[in-house]
Amino acid sequence: MINVLCVNIVDPISEVENRYPPLWPAYLAAYADRTLGEGRVDFRVVTKGLEQEIESYKPHIVALGSVSQNFALAKQQARVCKERGLPVVIGGPHISLLPECLTRDMDVGCIGEGEQTFSELLELFLDQGRFTPDALSDIAGIAYHEDGRVKVTPRRELIRNLDDVPHPKRSLIGYGRDPYIIGSRGCPYKCTYCASSRFWKTYRVASADYAVEEIVELAVHGSRLIRFNDDLFMSNRTRVEKIITGLEDQGLLGKIAFSCSLRANLVTKELAALLKRMNVASVTMGLESGSNRVLASLKGGVTVEQNEAAVNSLKDAGIQSNAFFVIGAPDETEDEIMQTYRFIKRSRLDFVGVYVLVPLPGTPIWDFAAEKGLVSADMDWTLLNMNFEYNADRLVIVSQNLTRDEIKHLYRKFRRQRLYRILKALPSSPWLWDIPRVALGDLLERMRRLVAKA
Repeated sequence: MINVLCVNIVDPISEVENRYPPLWPAYLAAYADRTLGEGRVDFRVVTKGLEQEIESYKPHIVALGSVSQNFALAKQQARVCKERGLPVVIGGPHISLLPECLTRDMDVGCIGEGEQTFSELLELFLDQGRFTPDALSDIAGIAYHEDGRVKVTPRRELIRNLDDVPHPKRSLIGYGRDPYIIGSRGCPYKCTYCASSRFWKTYRVASADYAVEEIVELAVHGSRLIRFNDDLFMSNRTRVEKIITGLEDQGLLGKIAFSCSLRANLVTKELAALLKRMNVASVTMGLESGSNRVLASLKGGVTVEQNEAAVNSLKDAGIQSNAFFVIGAPDETEDEIMQTYRFIKRSRLDFVGVYVLVPLPGTPIWDFAAEKGLVSADMDWTLLNMNFEYNADRLVIVSQNLTRDEIKHLYRKFRRQRLYRILKALPSSPWLWDIPRVALGDLLERMRRLVAKA
Protein backbone atom coordinates (compact mmCIF):
# COMPACT_ATOMS: atom_id res chain seq x y z
CA MET A 1 0.00 0.00 0.00
CA ILE A 2 1.13 3.55 -0.70
CA ASN A 3 0.14 6.75 1.07
CA VAL A 4 -0.96 9.79 -0.96
CA LEU A 5 -1.03 13.17 0.74
CA CYS A 6 -3.37 15.59 -1.07
CA VAL A 7 -2.58 19.24 -0.42
CA ASN A 8 -5.25 21.75 -1.34
CA ILE A 9 -3.31 24.91 -2.13
CA VAL A 10 -5.31 27.84 -0.75
CA ASP A 11 -4.49 31.20 0.75
CA PRO A 12 -4.21 30.30 4.47
CA ILE A 13 -5.62 33.69 5.47
CA SER A 14 -8.63 33.75 3.15
CA GLU A 15 -11.91 32.86 4.87
CA VAL A 16 -13.76 31.96 1.68
CA GLU A 17 -10.97 29.72 0.34
CA ASN A 18 -10.94 27.73 3.58
CA ARG A 19 -14.70 27.58 4.07
CA TYR A 20 -15.32 24.20 2.43
CA PRO A 21 -13.16 21.10 2.02
CA PRO A 22 -12.05 20.31 -1.54
CA LEU A 23 -13.83 17.58 -3.48
CA TRP A 24 -10.99 16.75 -5.89
CA PRO A 25 -9.12 14.43 -3.46
CA ALA A 26 -12.39 12.61 -2.74
CA TYR A 27 -12.95 12.04 -6.48
CA LEU A 28 -9.38 10.81 -6.96
CA ALA A 29 -9.66 8.45 -3.99
CA ALA A 30 -12.99 7.00 -5.13
CA TYR A 31 -11.69 6.42 -8.65
CA ALA A 32 -8.48 4.82 -7.36
CA ASP A 33 -10.49 2.46 -5.13
CA ARG A 34 -12.56 1.38 -8.13
CA THR A 35 -9.74 0.93 -10.64
CA LEU A 36 -6.85 -0.22 -8.43
CA GLY A 37 -8.77 -1.98 -5.69
CA GLU A 38 -9.60 -0.81 -2.19
CA GLY A 39 -6.76 -0.93 0.30
CA ARG A 40 -3.94 -0.43 -2.21
CA VAL A 41 -3.79 3.36 -1.87
CA ASP A 42 -4.49 5.42 1.25
CA PHE A 43 -5.37 9.11 0.93
CA ARG A 44 -5.15 11.99 3.37
CA VAL A 45 -6.08 15.66 2.79
CA VAL A 46 -4.50 18.80 4.29
CA THR A 47 -4.60 22.53 3.65
CA LYS A 48 -1.97 23.55 6.21
CA GLY A 49 0.72 22.02 8.40
CA LEU A 50 2.38 20.26 5.46
CA GLU A 51 5.74 19.58 7.13
CA GLN A 52 4.15 18.10 10.25
CA GLU A 53 1.81 15.98 8.13
CA ILE A 54 4.73 14.62 6.13
CA GLU A 55 6.46 13.59 9.34
CA SER A 56 3.41 11.89 10.84
CA TYR A 57 1.75 10.39 7.74
CA LYS A 58 4.91 9.49 5.82
CA PRO A 59 3.41 9.77 2.32
CA HIS A 60 4.91 8.10 -0.72
CA ILE A 61 3.44 10.70 -3.10
CA VAL A 62 2.23 14.27 -2.60
CA ALA A 63 -0.59 15.56 -4.83
CA LEU A 64 -1.09 19.33 -5.07
CA GLY A 65 -4.15 21.12 -6.44
CA SER A 66 -3.82 24.80 -7.30
CA VAL A 67 -5.44 27.68 -9.14
CA SER A 68 -3.34 30.42 -10.75
CA GLN A 69 -3.53 33.00 -7.98
CA ASN A 70 -2.14 30.47 -5.48
CA PHE A 71 0.54 28.97 -7.72
CA ALA A 72 3.35 30.80 -5.91
CA LEU A 73 2.34 28.94 -2.75
CA ALA A 74 2.13 25.70 -4.75
CA LYS A 75 5.75 26.17 -5.79
CA GLN A 76 6.78 26.68 -2.16
CA GLN A 77 4.94 23.57 -1.02
CA ALA A 78 6.42 21.52 -3.86
CA ARG A 79 9.89 22.60 -2.75
CA VAL A 80 9.17 21.47 0.81
CA CYS A 81 8.19 18.04 -0.50
CA LYS A 82 11.12 17.74 -2.89
CA GLU A 83 13.58 18.59 -0.11
CA ARG A 84 12.27 15.48 1.63
CA GLY A 85 12.69 13.34 -1.45
CA LEU A 86 8.97 13.00 -2.20
CA PRO A 87 7.56 12.81 -5.73
CA VAL A 88 5.11 15.63 -6.43
CA VAL A 89 2.12 15.53 -8.77
CA ILE A 90 0.21 18.77 -9.37
CA GLY A 91 -3.19 19.24 -10.97
CA GLY A 92 -5.80 21.93 -11.32
CA PRO A 93 -6.61 24.78 -13.71
CA HIS A 94 -3.24 26.52 -13.61
CA ILE A 95 -0.94 23.68 -14.62
CA SER A 96 -3.57 22.44 -17.09
CA LEU A 97 -3.66 25.75 -18.95
CA LEU A 98 0.03 26.62 -18.53
CA PRO A 99 1.91 23.30 -18.31
CA GLU A 100 5.18 25.12 -19.00
CA CYS A 101 4.94 26.35 -15.39
CA LEU A 102 5.90 22.89 -14.10
CA THR A 103 8.90 23.51 -11.83
CA ARG A 104 11.81 21.16 -11.15
CA ASP A 105 10.24 20.48 -7.73
CA MET A 106 7.14 19.08 -9.47
CA ASP A 107 7.56 15.68 -11.10
CA VAL A 108 4.27 15.48 -13.00
CA GLY A 109 1.48 17.85 -13.97
CA CYS A 110 -2.00 16.39 -14.52
CA ILE A 111 -3.64 18.24 -17.38
CA GLY A 112 -7.41 18.59 -17.32
CA GLU A 113 -9.68 15.92 -15.88
CA GLY A 114 -7.69 14.00 -13.33
CA GLU A 115 -9.33 10.74 -12.25
CA GLN A 116 -8.07 8.41 -15.00
CA THR A 117 -4.69 10.13 -15.31
CA PHE A 118 -3.91 10.07 -11.60
CA SER A 119 -5.05 6.47 -11.30
CA GLU A 120 -2.58 5.49 -14.03
CA LEU A 121 0.17 7.41 -12.25
CA LEU A 122 -0.61 5.53 -9.05
CA GLU A 123 -0.55 2.23 -10.91
CA LEU A 124 2.86 3.12 -12.34
CA PHE A 125 4.17 4.02 -8.90
CA LEU A 126 2.78 0.83 -7.36
CA ASP A 127 4.60 -1.14 -10.06
CA GLN A 128 7.92 0.72 -10.23
CA GLY A 129 8.14 2.81 -7.07
CA ARG A 130 9.09 5.95 -9.01
CA PHE A 131 8.31 8.12 -12.02
CA THR A 132 10.74 7.86 -14.93
CA PRO A 133 10.52 9.80 -18.21
CA ASP A 134 10.31 6.61 -20.27
CA ALA A 135 7.33 5.32 -18.30
CA LEU A 136 5.63 8.72 -18.09
CA SER A 137 5.73 9.17 -21.85
CA ASP A 138 3.08 6.46 -22.20
CA ILE A 139 0.55 8.25 -19.97
CA ALA A 140 -1.84 10.65 -21.71
CA GLY A 141 -2.70 14.05 -20.27
CA ILE A 142 0.43 14.90 -18.30
CA ALA A 143 3.44 17.21 -18.30
CA TYR A 144 6.84 16.04 -17.05
CA HIS A 145 10.55 16.84 -17.31
CA GLU A 146 12.84 15.26 -19.87
CA ASP A 147 16.14 16.47 -21.29
CA GLY A 148 15.90 19.75 -19.42
CA ARG A 149 12.51 20.79 -20.74
CA VAL A 150 8.84 20.23 -20.01
CA LYS A 151 7.25 17.62 -22.24
CA VAL A 152 3.48 17.36 -22.65
CA THR A 153 1.85 14.11 -23.71
CA PRO A 154 -1.27 13.98 -25.93
CA ARG A 155 -4.38 15.20 -24.15
CA ARG A 156 -6.47 12.49 -22.57
CA GLU A 157 -9.96 11.85 -23.89
CA LEU A 158 -12.59 13.08 -21.45
CA ILE A 159 -14.88 10.76 -19.55
CA ARG A 160 -17.94 10.98 -21.76
CA ASN A 161 -20.54 9.77 -19.26
CA LEU A 162 -20.14 11.41 -15.85
CA ASP A 163 -22.31 8.67 -14.34
CA ASP A 164 -19.26 6.43 -14.82
CA VAL A 165 -17.35 8.53 -12.27
CA PRO A 166 -17.84 7.13 -8.75
CA HIS A 167 -19.30 9.54 -6.24
CA PRO A 168 -16.59 11.30 -4.22
CA LYS A 169 -15.28 9.46 -1.17
CA ARG A 170 -16.62 11.95 1.35
CA SER A 171 -15.39 9.96 4.35
CA LEU A 172 -12.01 11.43 3.39
CA ILE A 173 -13.09 15.05 3.78
CA GLY A 174 -16.21 14.92 5.98
CA TYR A 175 -19.82 15.71 5.17
CA GLY A 176 -20.60 19.01 6.87
CA ARG A 177 -23.93 20.76 7.41
CA ASP A 178 -24.18 22.38 3.99
CA PRO A 179 -22.00 20.38 1.58
CA TYR A 180 -21.79 20.90 -2.16
CA ILE A 181 -22.08 18.52 -5.06
CA ILE A 182 -20.92 18.79 -8.65
CA GLY A 183 -23.40 17.42 -11.16
CA SER A 184 -21.73 18.69 -14.32
CA ARG A 185 -18.36 19.66 -15.66
CA GLY A 186 -17.65 22.71 -17.77
CA CYS A 187 -19.98 25.25 -19.31
CA PRO A 188 -21.53 25.52 -22.78
CA TYR A 189 -20.82 29.25 -22.87
CA LYS A 190 -17.50 30.99 -23.54
CA CYS A 191 -17.35 34.11 -21.37
CA THR A 192 -14.14 35.96 -22.19
CA TYR A 193 -12.98 36.14 -18.56
CA CYS A 194 -13.83 32.56 -17.44
CA ALA A 195 -11.29 29.71 -17.46
CA SER A 196 -13.79 26.94 -16.69
CA SER A 197 -14.84 26.18 -20.24
CA ARG A 198 -11.19 26.24 -21.32
CA PHE A 199 -10.19 23.83 -18.54
CA TRP A 200 -13.02 21.32 -19.04
CA LYS A 201 -13.19 21.74 -22.83
CA THR A 202 -16.75 20.38 -23.11
CA TYR A 203 -19.96 20.67 -21.10
CA ARG A 204 -21.08 17.33 -19.64
CA VAL A 205 -23.96 16.71 -17.29
CA ALA A 206 -24.49 13.72 -15.02
CA SER A 207 -27.95 12.17 -15.01
CA ALA A 208 -30.66 13.19 -12.57
CA ASP A 209 -30.43 9.72 -10.99
CA TYR A 210 -26.71 10.25 -10.37
CA ALA A 211 -27.43 13.57 -8.64
CA VAL A 212 -30.22 12.07 -6.52
CA GLU A 213 -27.92 9.23 -5.39
CA GLU A 214 -25.47 11.77 -4.01
CA ILE A 215 -28.24 13.81 -2.40
CA VAL A 216 -29.51 10.68 -0.65
CA GLU A 217 -26.01 9.91 0.65
CA LEU A 218 -25.67 13.42 2.05
CA ALA A 219 -29.15 13.34 3.56
CA VAL A 220 -28.29 10.12 5.38
CA HIS A 221 -25.37 11.96 6.98
CA GLY A 222 -27.58 14.82 8.15
CA SER A 223 -27.30 17.41 5.38
CA ARG A 224 -30.35 19.63 5.00
CA LEU A 225 -28.96 22.33 2.72
CA ILE A 226 -27.00 21.25 -0.37
CA ARG A 227 -25.25 23.47 -2.87
CA PHE A 228 -24.95 22.54 -6.53
CA ASN A 229 -21.48 23.90 -7.24
CA ASP A 230 -21.78 23.55 -11.01
CA ASP A 231 -20.82 26.47 -13.25
CA LEU A 232 -24.28 26.00 -14.76
CA PHE A 233 -26.80 23.91 -12.83
CA MET A 234 -28.98 23.21 -15.84
CA SER A 235 -29.26 23.88 -19.54
CA ASN A 236 -32.78 22.44 -19.80
CA ARG A 237 -35.67 21.95 -17.39
CA THR A 238 -36.11 18.22 -18.06
CA ARG A 239 -33.26 17.32 -15.71
CA VAL A 240 -34.79 19.45 -12.95
CA GLU A 241 -38.09 17.64 -13.39
CA LYS A 242 -36.33 14.27 -13.13
CA ILE A 243 -34.47 15.34 -9.97
CA ILE A 244 -37.80 16.35 -8.43
CA THR A 245 -39.26 12.95 -9.31
CA GLY A 246 -36.24 11.23 -7.80
CA LEU A 247 -36.51 13.25 -4.58
CA GLU A 248 -40.20 12.39 -4.38
CA ASP A 249 -39.43 8.70 -4.79
CA GLN A 250 -36.86 8.92 -1.99
CA GLY A 251 -39.22 10.83 0.33
CA LEU A 252 -36.85 13.81 0.37
CA LEU A 253 -38.76 16.43 -1.60
CA GLY A 254 -39.18 19.48 0.62
CA LYS A 255 -36.86 18.08 3.28
CA ILE A 256 -33.65 19.25 1.62
CA ALA A 257 -33.07 22.84 0.50
CA PHE A 258 -30.78 23.63 -2.41
CA SER A 259 -28.82 26.44 -3.97
CA CYS A 260 -27.48 26.59 -7.52
CA SER A 261 -26.08 28.81 -10.26
CA LEU A 262 -27.95 29.70 -13.45
CA ARG A 263 -27.52 31.85 -16.53
CA ALA A 264 -30.05 34.66 -16.62
CA ASN A 265 -31.33 34.10 -20.15
CA LEU A 266 -32.37 30.56 -19.19
CA VAL A 267 -34.56 31.74 -16.30
CA THR A 268 -38.30 31.93 -16.95
CA LYS A 269 -41.27 32.17 -14.63
CA GLU A 270 -41.98 28.49 -15.35
CA LEU A 271 -38.44 27.46 -14.47
CA ALA A 272 -38.51 29.56 -11.30
CA ALA A 273 -41.72 27.79 -10.23
CA LEU A 274 -40.09 24.43 -10.93
CA LEU A 275 -37.03 25.35 -8.85
CA LYS A 276 -39.30 26.44 -6.03
CA ARG A 277 -41.01 23.05 -6.16
CA MET A 278 -37.60 21.37 -5.90
CA ASN A 279 -37.03 23.52 -2.78
CA VAL A 280 -34.27 25.63 -4.26
CA ALA A 281 -33.88 28.41 -1.72
CA SER A 282 -31.19 30.46 -3.44
CA VAL A 283 -29.95 31.06 -6.99
CA THR A 284 -26.76 32.86 -7.98
CA MET A 285 -26.19 34.31 -11.44
CA GLY A 286 -23.27 35.99 -13.14
CA LEU A 287 -25.00 39.17 -14.30
CA GLU A 288 -21.66 40.93 -14.84
CA SER A 289 -22.79 44.35 -16.06
CA GLY A 290 -25.60 46.87 -16.32
CA SER A 291 -24.41 47.86 -19.79
CA ASN A 292 -25.59 45.88 -22.81
CA ARG A 293 -22.42 46.76 -24.71
CA VAL A 294 -20.16 45.45 -21.94
CA LEU A 295 -22.35 42.37 -21.48
CA ALA A 296 -22.02 41.55 -25.16
CA SER A 297 -18.26 41.95 -24.89
CA LEU A 298 -17.87 39.80 -21.77
CA LYS A 299 -20.28 36.98 -22.46
CA GLY A 300 -22.76 37.57 -25.30
CA GLY A 301 -26.20 36.06 -25.70
CA VAL A 302 -27.75 37.86 -22.76
CA THR A 303 -29.04 41.38 -22.16
CA VAL A 304 -29.55 43.67 -19.20
CA GLU A 305 -33.29 43.30 -19.70
CA GLN A 306 -33.01 39.50 -19.46
CA ASN A 307 -30.91 39.86 -16.31
CA GLU A 308 -33.56 42.02 -14.67
CA ALA A 309 -36.37 39.69 -15.75
CA ALA A 310 -34.51 36.70 -14.30
CA VAL A 311 -34.10 38.41 -10.94
CA ASN A 312 -37.79 39.31 -10.85
CA SER A 313 -38.92 35.80 -11.84
CA LEU A 314 -36.88 34.25 -9.04
CA LYS A 315 -38.00 36.79 -6.46
CA ASP A 316 -41.65 36.40 -7.48
CA ALA A 317 -41.26 32.65 -6.91
CA GLY A 318 -39.91 33.26 -3.41
CA ILE A 319 -36.31 32.33 -4.22
CA GLN A 320 -33.37 34.35 -2.96
CA SER A 321 -31.69 35.98 -5.96
CA ASN A 322 -27.96 36.68 -5.84
CA ALA A 323 -25.53 37.92 -8.46
CA PHE A 324 -21.91 38.60 -9.29
CA PHE A 325 -20.72 41.59 -11.30
CA VAL A 326 -17.43 42.44 -12.97
CA ILE A 327 -15.97 45.90 -13.45
CA GLY A 328 -12.78 47.07 -15.12
CA ALA A 329 -13.05 45.41 -18.55
CA PRO A 330 -10.41 46.73 -20.99
CA ASP A 331 -12.65 49.19 -22.85
CA GLU A 332 -15.30 49.76 -20.18
CA THR A 333 -15.96 53.41 -19.33
CA GLU A 334 -16.78 54.96 -15.99
CA ASP A 335 -20.32 55.64 -17.21
CA GLU A 336 -20.79 51.98 -18.06
CA ILE A 337 -19.54 50.95 -14.63
CA MET A 338 -22.05 53.34 -13.10
CA GLN A 339 -24.78 51.74 -15.23
CA THR A 340 -23.94 48.51 -13.39
CA TYR A 341 -24.11 50.32 -10.06
CA ARG A 342 -27.51 51.78 -10.89
CA PHE A 343 -28.75 48.38 -12.05
CA ILE A 344 -27.87 46.90 -8.66
CA LYS A 345 -29.51 49.78 -6.81
CA ARG A 346 -32.83 49.44 -8.62
CA SER A 347 -32.84 45.63 -8.67
CA ARG A 348 -34.47 43.23 -6.23
CA LEU A 349 -31.24 41.35 -5.73
CA ASP A 350 -30.37 40.00 -2.31
CA PHE A 351 -26.65 39.29 -2.05
CA VAL A 352 -24.25 40.79 -4.60
CA GLY A 353 -20.55 40.32 -5.21
CA VAL A 354 -18.42 42.69 -7.28
CA TYR A 355 -15.02 41.81 -8.72
CA VAL A 356 -12.45 43.77 -10.63
CA LEU A 357 -11.71 41.86 -13.85
CA VAL A 358 -8.65 39.61 -13.50
CA PRO A 359 -6.95 37.97 -16.49
CA LEU A 360 -6.93 34.20 -15.94
CA PRO A 361 -4.76 31.87 -18.06
CA GLY A 362 -6.49 30.33 -21.04
CA THR A 363 -9.01 33.13 -21.51
CA PRO A 364 -9.25 35.87 -24.15
CA ILE A 365 -8.74 38.43 -21.37
CA TRP A 366 -5.44 36.71 -20.52
CA ASP A 367 -4.39 36.92 -24.16
CA PHE A 368 -5.23 40.64 -24.18
CA ALA A 369 -3.25 41.22 -20.97
CA ALA A 370 -0.29 39.25 -22.33
CA GLU A 371 -0.21 41.39 -25.48
CA LYS A 372 -0.10 44.47 -23.25
CA GLY A 373 2.77 43.00 -21.23
CA LEU A 374 0.68 42.79 -18.05
CA VAL A 375 0.99 39.03 -17.53
CA SER A 376 3.31 36.18 -18.52
CA ALA A 377 3.99 32.54 -17.68
CA ASP A 378 6.73 33.54 -15.21
CA MET A 379 4.89 36.37 -13.45
CA ASP A 380 4.19 36.88 -9.76
CA TRP A 381 0.97 34.86 -9.49
CA THR A 382 -0.21 36.66 -6.36
CA LEU A 383 -0.97 39.61 -8.66
CA LEU A 384 -4.03 37.65 -9.85
CA ASN A 385 -5.57 37.41 -6.38
CA MET A 386 -9.19 38.39 -7.01
CA ASN A 387 -9.83 39.88 -3.57
CA PHE A 388 -9.58 43.50 -4.63
CA GLU A 389 -10.37 44.74 -1.15
CA TYR A 390 -7.02 43.47 0.10
CA ASN A 391 -5.02 43.61 -3.14
CA ALA A 392 -6.14 46.90 -4.70
CA ASP A 393 -2.58 48.23 -4.99
CA ARG A 394 -1.13 45.04 -6.52
CA LEU A 395 -3.81 43.34 -8.60
CA VAL A 396 -3.28 43.31 -12.38
CA ILE A 397 -5.59 45.95 -13.92
CA VAL A 398 -6.62 45.47 -17.55
CA SER A 399 -8.69 48.65 -17.90
CA GLN A 400 -7.45 50.95 -20.65
CA ASN A 401 -9.81 53.79 -19.71
CA LEU A 402 -9.51 54.08 -15.94
CA THR A 403 -6.61 54.45 -13.54
CA ARG A 404 -6.13 52.17 -10.55
CA ASP A 405 -7.22 54.99 -8.22
CA GLU A 406 -10.39 55.58 -10.23
CA ILE A 407 -11.25 51.88 -10.07
CA LYS A 408 -10.57 51.85 -6.31
CA HIS A 409 -12.99 54.77 -5.86
CA LEU A 410 -15.72 53.05 -7.89
CA TYR A 411 -15.13 49.73 -6.14
CA ARG A 412 -15.75 51.33 -2.74
CA LYS A 413 -19.20 52.48 -3.93
CA PHE A 414 -20.06 48.90 -4.87
CA ARG A 415 -18.77 47.62 -1.54
CA ARG A 416 -21.10 49.94 0.35
CA GLN A 417 -24.04 48.81 -1.77
CA ARG A 418 -23.03 45.19 -1.17
CA LEU A 419 -22.97 45.70 2.60
CA TYR A 420 -26.42 47.31 2.49
CA ARG A 421 -27.77 44.33 0.54
CA ILE A 422 -26.24 41.84 2.97
CA LEU A 423 -27.79 43.50 6.00
CA LYS A 424 -31.16 43.69 4.28
CA ALA A 425 -31.14 40.07 3.08
CA LEU A 426 -29.76 38.40 6.20
CA PRO A 427 -33.02 37.86 8.12
CA SER A 428 -34.50 35.75 5.31
CA SER A 429 -31.28 34.04 4.23
CA PRO A 430 -31.30 30.20 4.15
CA TRP A 431 -27.77 30.42 5.57
CA LEU A 432 -28.66 32.60 8.54
CA TRP A 433 -27.47 29.92 10.95
CA ASP A 434 -24.02 29.96 9.29
CA ILE A 435 -23.53 33.72 9.41
CA PRO A 436 -21.74 33.82 12.82
CA ARG A 437 -19.08 31.35 11.60
CA VAL A 438 -18.53 33.24 8.34
CA ALA A 439 -18.48 36.61 10.12
CA LEU A 440 -15.91 35.37 12.63
CA GLY A 441 -13.79 33.97 9.83
CA ASP A 442 -13.97 37.26 7.97
CA LEU A 443 -12.99 39.20 11.10
CA LEU A 444 -10.00 36.92 11.70
CA GLU A 445 -8.95 37.35 8.06
CA ARG A 446 -9.06 41.14 8.37
CA MET A 447 -6.97 41.01 11.56
CA ARG A 448 -4.38 38.70 10.00
CA ARG A 449 -4.06 40.86 6.91
CA LEU A 450 -3.57 43.96 9.06
CA VAL A 451 -0.83 42.16 11.00
CA ALA A 452 0.78 41.01 7.76
CA LYS A 453 0.85 44.59 6.45
CA ALA A 454 2.35 45.98 9.67
